[in-house]
Amino acid sequence: MNEASSGLLLFLGRFHPLLVHLPIGFLVLLATLELLALRPRFRAANGSARFILAVAVPAAAATAFCGWLLGRSGDYESSLLEWHERAGIAVAIACAILLLLHWLNQQRAYRICLAVSCGLLAVASHLGGSLTHGQDYLTRYAPEPFRSWLGGARAASATPSTSTSGGWAQQEAFGAIIQPILQQYCVPCHGPEKAKAKLRLDSFEHLQRGNERGPVIKPGDSGASLLVHFLTLPIEDDSHMPPAGKPQPGAADLALIRWWIDAGASEKGKVSELSPPAEIQRLLKGRVPGQPESGGSSAKP
Repeated sequence: MNEASSGLLLFLGRFHPLLVHLPIGFLVLLATLELLALRPRFRAANGSARFILAVAVPAAAATAFCGWLLGRSGDYESSLLEWHERAGIAVAIACAILLLLHWLNQQRAYRICLAVSCGLLAVASHLGGSLTHGQDYLTRYAPEPFRSWLGGARAASATPSTSTSGGWAQQEAFGAIIQPILQQYCVPCHGPEKAKAKLRLDSFEHLQRGNERGPVIKPGDSGASLLVHFLTLPIEDDSHMPPAGKPQPGAADLALIRWWIDAGASEKGKVSELSPPAEIQRLLKGRVPGQPESGGSSAKP
């Protein structure tokens, strides 16, 4: 496939986030109308069901097709993608079956199929959300014991594994300071579920490996590191990361990333061993261990 054809397919694939709301809305509307029709007062509420289905079927098919095209971009590295695609295709097929059953006036079978379709829709939607925001998106801030019931991690925020009793000086700079920043602002698009540009930033090993363009950090030289370059581009630049509209790292976050890279970008090096200058010490002093600064899109390095 030539570059032009590949670009066109990816262009079409990016309509998936827009189209996906159509079958969701149609199926929820159909389920609502059927529930209303169970009451004598609203017996005719589902009178437009066939028309809605006639629109829902092509909408669901187009959504599944564009989602399949988007999955070919290579930005997603998880088996979640395969299950999300299967669930999306199942929803499209279920919509077609619903239209057929309604056309044949098989009311009981139609309602059973509608319930199954809504279940498939919920599964597909959850998998899609997990692909976009991470598998713990639903459970990350859920209160206990709901988080345990839903299979979420016990800790809702990234915290260093080492003891904080000795203050910042004895913390490993990457694990305690840099990784939480990357986790909050970068990993949603560059993690195990979603790896845009085939780049993952969820571990030191992946950070070192980079992508097909090579490493994204150059130890000892933050100015020549692609990670810093993309983070500090003007917010209106299409290549700026994180994209406009997403939470942005603050000036303190960027200063800490620069300092860590300039100090050699060590995985295990403790803060005291990296000789932080007075400005970095000042930034760390008012910072809760393991927590990045609250970002703001207006923050500039």
